[in-house]
Order: sequence, then structure tokens, then C-alpha cells
Amino acid sequence: MSKKMFKIHLFLCLVFVPGVLLSQGLSLNYGAPWGVHQLSYNNIELVNLNKHIGAPVAIEAVKLINKKGKITDQWSYVTKHDWNDEKREFTSVFNNILLACNFKQLADTLFIQITLTNTSADTLSGVSICPLTLNFGKKPDNIQPYNPYYSNNIAGPSVIIAYLDTYNLMIENPDVTKKIYTGLLEENNTNGTTYRLWTGSHPFTGMQDFDSRSEIKLAPGRVYSYSVSLKFCKKDKLLSQVASKTYSNFKKANPFLFKWPDRRPVGALFLSSYNQNKNVANPRNWVFQGSSNAPTNTEHIKELKASLMSYADKSISILKDMDAQGMITWDIEGQEFPHPLSYIGSPELIGKVAPEMNSIIDEYFAKFRNAGFKTGICIRPDSVVFKGGWIDHLFVKDPAATLIRKISYARKRWGCTLFYIDSNVEPSGNPLNPDFFKKVREKFPDVLLIPEHERTMYFAYTTPYDEMRMGTTEVNMFTKYVYPEAFMVINVAEGLNNKKKEAENLETLINSSKSGNIFLFSGWYNDQPMNGLIKKAYKIAHAK
Repeated sequence: MSKKMFKIHLFLCLVFVPGVLLSQGLSLNYGAPWGVHQLSYNNIELVNLNKHIGAPVAIEAVKLINKKGKITDQWSYVTKHDWNDEKREFTSVFNNILLACNFKQLADTLFIQITLTNTSADTLSGVSICPLTLNFGKKPDNIQPYNPYYSNNIAGPSVIIAYLDTYNLMIENPDVTKKIYTGLLEENNTNGTTYRLWTGSHPFTGMQDFDSRSEIKLAPGRVYSYSVSLKFCKKDKLLSQVASKTYSNFKKANPFLFKWPDRRPVGALFLSSYNQNKNVANPRNWVFQGSSNAPTNTEHIKELKASLMSYADKSISILKDMDAQGMITWDIEGQEFPHPLSYIGSPELIGKVAPEMNSIIDEYFAKFRNAGFKTGICIRPDSVVFKGGWIDHLFVKDPAATLIRKISYARKRWGCTLFYIDSNVEPSGNPLNPDFFKKVREKFPDVLLIPEHERTMYFAYTTPYDEMRMGTTEVNMFTKYVYPEAFMVINVAEGLNNKKKEAENLETLINSSKSGNIFLFSGWYNDQPMNGLIKKAYKIAHAK
């Protein structure tokens, strides 16, 4: 199917009917047959159909489900369209679906009320619409070439921002109960200057991360309505104020569910380290000198235990010096397999995967508990399948149930309350549905859940992980607009900026600690100067 057939703009000869609304900076001209004939902000034209700047409404694709459950994806086939100047409403009939786009300006905001009426005999599951195409004249400062920008109120509020030279444009779906997509798609061959205002519940061509929860499932004769707003604002306008209602409504619908007042650092511990060579004497690659896999050899088990307890004693000494709240051990099952398989994340399988460690690990955790520290492990929301001498990690239908089972085991056996959650992704590679973490949080209100990957709504239930060496020292501002209480666990290993003076690195750590973030530090050796800076930063940030 050609691109021309996919994007039907229906360009006809324009018959202009005057109708101008002026405000602080936003100016709109309406006219038949398309509605928005001209749109400018502070005299910068983004749409002018006479000059071929921008484009009008485009209906792209449709997904229908018949009574027998057969699914058909169709390109749009428009049979009728019209413009009502009195109502400021564009209507179109396509594939037996009636679309109405009602335009309303309030100051520097353009509201587009979109109504879909299913006049077909099938269920309307998805539709892809572009109510406008905007020519910014340049690529917005925050948008990467060829990257689409969209949201759907599922894992975070549907707010998309474009930063321009003299103004900002914010696109919202303000009704947080509506999960339909809204965003900007770069128009082909425009060098990043022109973007379609896209909305819908059907993936655009090439979309890899479509979330089926956005589908509307509109039965014959039923109506679905939602709104999209384009808010033009000055550069100095606080974005948190511009979209404050959408942010607050999202938080009200998805409240922050936990408290964790202890923000002292946490030590990261690793019992093994995968190397490229198969070690017959030490297949789990324990880092302790002289350790080996000999579950039936009493002397070797004693040697492994002595090394493990020595490792624990040294780590406890460092944790005490750092005034840490606890530790997380990443690999109680060892690292027999290469990354990304190395972290098994299934504590209940330790007897099968690492029998030599299974017999001594209880005493290891007891040492830390008896020293007054919280304990934690790395878990994964998947299932481990054994294939001879190999394993596979398989996605499960209910990751929440899997996490609950693993957490229950570790809590009961070792008293664990800190859980790093590795590879919390769907088969597509996108982060798991935040609702899974909501279920885990409701089951365990007194644990710290630290997922490797995150979306905005994760912060309501978890404390996501990130790394200082990747440039992260704070929760991003858009998440903070929704959840001011949000904080992260930030791995500080190798995170110091060597181009900065020590005082500058310290200031970065102080600010991060003041924001409530928890530092994850190397807990098995005295990592200087990082550990010293963390101690100093925490003391300054939390001085009474």
C-alpha cells in the first residue's frame, strides 16, 4: 500500500470563509472545507493552507472487529466531509465511521474535541487521526530527528512538549481516564520542521511499542469522545503550571502509595563475576579465593563458607562506616551464565542452581541482620527454564504473581525488604505495565521495590534504579510534576565527573540527597573518593 493511500488528506480547492479569533498570541482563521485554514502564534505561521504551510485533518487507518471476531486493518476511505463554521466543527465519514472535530480557542489554547460515532456493523477497535499538521520552521530543541513523541495516560500523563526558539507548545489529553494516544510525528522529508498532531488507538506505520490498552472497542451505534489541547506559552512560563490540572488529575487517579523515610545509602554486594571461560572447579564464578562447586565435598564447602563469611564481615565494616541502611546482594545463585542471563533472580531455585551456596547462605544474611542492616536481593519478574546445562528466562503472563512469590520466599527465609528488580520488561523491550507493581506494592507495603526500568507511574509504587555514570542524579522534572515525593535509587559507582572539581561533585551529591534519592554504593570495598563524598553529602543534606 502506497504512502499516498495511507495518508489521505483530500486536498480540494479551498473556499475561505472568514472567521478570526485573536488572543494574547494565538491567531486562528477557520474556513470551509477543512476548518483550520491558518494558525499562528506571535505572528509565526504554523498552518497556512494557501501557502502550503502545514496541513488539515488527515484520517489514516482503521481497525475493525466483526461479529465473528475477525480483525481487519484498513486504510481510511473517506466518502464525505464537511465544515460547519457556526459550530467550528469538521465532520467526515470514513469506513462507515463518523468523525467530528470541534475546535475551540480559549486564550492561547486550542481545544479539539474529537468524537467518533460507529455507524458500521463491526466493533471499532482503533483509529489513527491527524487533526492538524504543524510547520514549526525548525526542529524543536528537545526532539530528536525521526523520533516520535507521544503518550496515552497509561503509564504517565499524556503531555508532550515541543521547545521552540521563542515559545513552547504543550499538547495534552487532559482527561486521564482516556487512554488514547496523543503526540507529534515528524513528517517525512521535512528535515524536522513539520510534525503531524497525531492521535488515535491504532498504531502508525512502523510503530514498535503500541499498547493495546489504548484500543477503544466501540460497539456499533456507540459514541466515543475525548479532547486534545494545544497550549502555546512563553518560554519563561513554568510548564508545571501550564499542565498542572492534567498532572494533578493523573496523580489523583494513580496516587503515591508508599512511605520510605530512611534515605541513607545502600551497599551493593556481588558474590560472583562471570568470565568468558567455563570454570569446572568454580562454575558459578564465586569471587572468593579458593571457592569451588563441590556440594558433596565437606572441606570445599567449609572453605567456601569461610570465604563468604569473611566477605560479609568486611562488607559489614564498610556498611557501618557509611551509616548505610542495608545491602543488596545481586547474585546469590552465582553467575554461571553470560549476561543477560547471569542474574538468575529466583531465590527459591538456589538449591538447584547453586547447591554449594544454598547450605551456607542463611548464615550470610543473618550476619547482616544481626548487625542491624536491612537485607535485599536481585529478583526478576520472569520464569527460569532449564535446558540441559543451560537456562532461559521466559516472560510470564502475570509478573506480579511471580514477584510476589519470590519476595515472599526471600522475606520468610532471609528477612529481605530491599529488592532490585532486574529486566522488568515485556517481550517488546518496553517496561512492564505499572499495574503489576501496584499489585506487589499493595501486597508488600513495607518493602523497597527497585526496578531497573521505569515509566512515570512506576514512581507511585516503586523507587526506580538509575546510574550516576549515565548522568542521572535526579528524578526527571516531568515525573516530579506528577509525584513531588518521587525518589530513585542511584548507583554512584564510577559516577564522579573527572572534569569537575571535588567540590562540584560533592554539590551534585548534596542536591541529589536533598531531593530524597538513595545512593547505592560499592559495599564490598572502600571505594574512595566516592564513599567519602557520599558520607559528607548525606550529612550536609540532612543536617538538622
